[in-house]
Amino acid sequence: MSSRWANLALVTLAHALGAFAVLSVAPLSPFLLESLSISRAQVGLLLPAVYLGGVLMALPAGWLTDRLGVRLSLVLGQGLTGAMIGLTALEVGFTTLLGLLFLAGFGWSVVNPATGRAILERFPPRSRGFAMGVKQTGLTLGGIAGALTLPPIAVVAGWRGALAAAGAASLLSAALVGFAYRSPSGPLEAPQSERPRLAEVRGFLVRPGLLVVFGCGLALSIAQASVLAYLVIYATDVFRVSAVEAGRILALAQAGGTAARLASGFVSDRIFGGRRRPGMIITALIGAAIYLVLAVGGLVPPWLRVPLALIAGAGAFGWVGLYLALVAEVGGPRYAGLLTGVAVTFAWSGVLAGPPIFGLVLEATGSYTLPWLALSAGALVVAGALSRLPPLVQRG
Repeated sequence: MSSRWANLALVTLAHALGAFAVLSVAPLSPFLLESLSISRAQVGLLLPAVYLGGVLMALPAGWLTDRLGVRLSLVLGQGLTGAMIGLTALEVGFTTLLGLLFLAGFGWSVVNPATGRAILERFPPRSRGFAMGVKQTGLTLGGIAGALTLPPIAVVAGWRGALAAAGAASLLSAALVGFAYRSPSGPLEAPQSERPRLAEVRGFLVRPGLLVVFGCGLALSIAQASVLAYLVIYATDVFRVSAVEAGRILALAQAGGTAARLASGFVSDRIFGGRRRPGMIITALIGAAIYLVLAVGGLVPPWLRVPLALIAGAGAFGWVGLYLALVAEVGGPRYAGLLTGVAVTFAWSGVLAGPPIFGLVLEATGSYTLPWLALSAGALVVAGALSRLPPLVQRG
């Protein structure tokens, strides 16, 4: 499989199958809430458990990707993720579940650096934003598949059976990449002596504009993770729908995010001349508006829930491909994996902070209003900060 588009399809599928596994706890949260007798605040620890492992390994994973290449990195990472998610299907308690999710995050940490490097290796700058957007739909497509299929599986086979299916998806991804992915030959394959060292990242961390971008990734990720972690329970609490129907609402949000990632990448390449920040600003403003609506969700009529979910997904998920494309372009071929690892560290730190804070505020106030208002304010700050930055990448 040597063509750029065939490899793009493969890494997108790999991203989707991995996401199906690691995001599985989100649509299954009502089942976990009941079966494990945990609080709504504790639900906010499930996704962060995965991403804590991811944050701790993000920078080493970027470095390993540059050293080992896309294929081997993805095989090892997704194999580990699948094994750990599969083990959660055993008779484990809440603490052990968190521990296994944490270890699964070690494997998940390689996905963005490896798939991001795959895009950089194959696509020129004027089509790279769209390609990155396509690749990043893997996260939302995996989320859609999980939200639609895992709750019905849990109804029939229990949440443990659903998690076993999720783990198998990541193992399948590792097998597919190992069999089918081929790296290009050419100047991107640097000699061993020219490959990046971890210490070289310091040269990027003194650039104020890049630090602002990283900070915006952190803030936008807080919102994205909160939507992922709490939209299903929010729908059951506020819209008074079943867990299966709430899963469909999450799937709609992921569908909106998928469309936004594709559209933002295309617009970034074709309308904004390869500039990534305008698209990030637009999605941040969409998020700010929609979180205000969610803050008064009890007033939302049933017919408005479908467009609400779609637009919420566009605002929450639409920015990621542009963020990673911008960072990879700043790093260039030599440092793309390493710098993407830094970007993922910041973004996934938002996953660590967002759901727990959202859950604690929810428990303290007994209402979803204040958490959604806080996310709206954060998105507005991001839009303002990005609009003031000078160019970070020189365009030809």
